[in-house]
Amino acid sequence: MHNPFIPSHSRVCETANLVMMFSVTVAGLIAAVTALVIQVAG
Repeated sequence: MHNPFIPSHSRVCETANLVMMFSVTVAGLIAAVTALVIQVAG
């Protein structure tokens, strides 16, 4: 998967790409769990 915001294929850019994808995934999971907890608690 190529990220258009990181044009180069250097090691630093690949690492930044992975960090960005994982951080978005983790943020989505945290948001889903938070929404679920709020629904159950409320």
